[in-house]
Amino acid sequence: MNKWILLTFSLLVFAGCNGKYEMGDFYNDKDTKGIVVQVDNDGRAMLVMSLDEAVDIDVDSAARWAGQIDGNDWRLPTKEEMNAVRKYKNVINSTLERKGCPTILTNHTFYWTGTPCSESHTFACGPDGIKCYFNQNHSSCYRARAVKRIED
Repeated sequence: MNKWILLTFSLLVFAGCNGKYEMGDFYNDKDTKGIVVQVDNDGRAMLVMSLDEAVDIDVDSAARWAGQIDGNDWRLPTKEEMNAVRKYKNVINSTLERKGCPTILTNHTFYWTGTPCSESHTFACGPDGIKCYFNQNHSSCYRARAVKRIED
């Protein structure tokens, strides 16, 4: 039984050490730390989500906040990227909890995407899916998580 505990612990600690990642793994390379939210067919991390989040923020402020993280390589996720995050939220939240970070898409929380659905509306993602929300005059305030594309 102790072998299984050691094996599980080793997999958690060394995830990504061989350059292969799975959704929800912790990513720590060079100046980028985050949660892996997209991998390619070879298991290379393609997109990571920030550990930090902005709370009660309108979509314009959320986009500015994301763009100011560590050298402007971060941005709000697209509608499609947030849909993948929603699909894998349990494994992502498990890693976020281990890192002492706020979990995502729980308790009726909504997160902005960078995808507009009209001149006055932007898609936001909640636990039940992605919907179009009013964004003019800073009327809707939700949370934001930034994403960053990982380049080889």
